[in-house]
Amino acid sequence: MANVVVVGGGFAGLTAAARLAKLRHDVTLVEAGDRLGGRLHGHTVNGATWQLDLDTVTLPGVFRDLFRKSGRPLERVLELTKTDGRRHVFRDGTILDLPLGNRGDQHEAVTAALGTDEWSPWVDRFAEPWDVIRRSALDEVFPGRAAVDRAMRKALKPRRTIRALDKELADERLAKIVLDPVRLAGQDWRATPAFTAVVHYVERSFGRWRFEGGSPGLAGALEKRLAERRVTVELGESAHELVLAGGQVTGVVTDRRTLPADVVVWAAPTWPAPLPAPRALPVIPASRTLVTLSPDAPPLPDEVLVHTNPPIRLWSNGGGRWTLEHRSGEDPLRALVRAGIDLRPFVTDRIDLAPRDLVVLGHWGWAWNTWTTALDLPGVAPSGGVYFAGAHAHPGGTLEAIGMATAAIAADVGPAPR
Repeated sequence: MANVVVVGGGFAGLTAAARLAKLRHDVTLVEAGDRLGGRLHGHTVNGATWQLDLDTVTLPGVFRDLFRKSGRPLERVLELTKTDGRRHVFRDGTILDLPLGNRGDQHEAVTAALGTDEWSPWVDRFAEPWDVIRRSALDEVFPGRAAVDRAMRKALKPRRTIRALDKELADERLAKIVLDPVRLAGQDWRATPAFTAVVHYVERSFGRWRFEGGSPGLAGALEKRLAERRVTVELGESAHELVLAGGQVTGVVTDRRTLPADVVVWAAPTWPAPLPAPRALPVIPASRTLVTLSPDAPPLPDEVLVHTNPPIRLWSNGGGRWTLEHRSGEDPLRALVRAGIDLRPFVTDRIDLAPRDLVVLGHWGWAWNTWTTALDLPGVAPSGGVYFAGAHAHPGGTLEAIGMATAAIAADVGPAPR
């Protein structure tokens, strides 16, 4: 049995702790805040809550595997339902309601909206890249450059950037579906590898799903799972340093004490001394405008991506609450009017969060500086019993990416001897 210390009580910390405790290790989780769940709980103002991240996930198998391998199956704990898809609104007035999770449905929708379908065969090309990425970098701990062999280079063509994909789609509207999410994420088209567009293949293959009670419902289920697995949880305790001996971790220094550790999963957005800081630059998040709409507001699908310049993404939080993600100095509600969506008469409450407000709430990932950035992320090629997981680590900040990372970490650590 190993002494495992998990630093950070967000989704990454909760899943790592649950998995490792089920493997019969002695797990202690330290969280600097006063509750577990982190950003899963959203942003609450005057009793109303909005999600700052899109409140749906893909790859449902990641979450089923998490619950099955840490205790009771997901279906006995939390309902997971498939969403209808995403609406795309283009500057020329075209509306595409794009289903997710079925190729045939996408083909019919794209053909009906645009007259022809070059989207489906284009997405088909990402089947092999997805298989390579999944097997080499997601299903197991990613060893970094050692895994980048000739076969991987041939499949991923890592030197190609997202900008090159613009030329592969003759219809500008389809190109916007690919390029605009990258722009919203704060990434440079010229520096972001083209293989990241594999997300469109993943969404088409697996769909998007919502947890019963949303992300807060997932947080509650995982907190209960930690109690069932007898994880020691310490709230209000902040870790800041690792104790190393001969390159092997032996402890974690907090603001209260030094915890002995054979294995550490650093799932907090802070960086532990004495390790050298990552060379990558953190992403500056897009602004968020949080609104509450009156009951007589025009109906909208739960997720809408408006391809204005710059683009705007909207998603529903239920109860008339909507999150608007945008990167413009212009009022996003005014910008939406040009796309035929005028919500201004129906807004009853509004909160604006600038990037500087969001940065203090956590880490939003790293900026791509060509494909080699993937080799330098925290969590790649772990050593000395120190692992990283979370929005600040490989392979990214989505819940499904984090879930795959903590599954790989648990498999790498392995079960405690009987």
